[in-house]
Amino acid sequence: MLVERGWSIAAAGSAISIVLWIAVLSVPFGGFLADRTRRPQLILVAASLVFAALMIALPRSNAVIATVVAIGLVSGLPAGPIMSLPARALQPQTRAIGIGLFFTMFYACMMLGPVIGGACAKWTGSAAAAFDFGAAMILLCPLILWGFNRIPHPKPKAA
Repeated sequence: MLVERGWSIAAAGSAISIVLWIAVLSVPFGGFLADRTRRPQLILVAASLVFAALMIALPRSNAVIATVVAIGLVSGLPAGPIMSLPARALQPQTRAIGIGLFFTMFYACMMLGPVIGGACAKWTGSAAAAFDFGAAMILLCPLILWGFNRIPHPKPKAA
């Protein structure tokens, strides 16, 4: 997307890498914030909505660095609350297989997502479509969380 705007590959890569560098801090901060507020699902939903909005804004904004910094700050916040969900749904005796399935699905999506996003960009002729696809996938998170909350979860048995 930045190369489409005339940025060099090195400059575009450096700018986008800011997200990862800032996410190194925002991921643990999201877990801390979720624990402190005792509202992990609120953190998950709010951060997902803001993250999706920023993903839509990035290819349409001239404030690239500011938007990338904001994405870095927000994108890591839901990670901790998301990772805590399997413990709510799985009994200790099924937790290993359940988390194994969770990560299998996670990495399958992480492999297929960029392929689909790239296909969207190729189909439309603009990298902005890949960002829009990513935003749509992020917006699915609150919807999936809503469905997850409708599933009856067993109470953990005391040891």
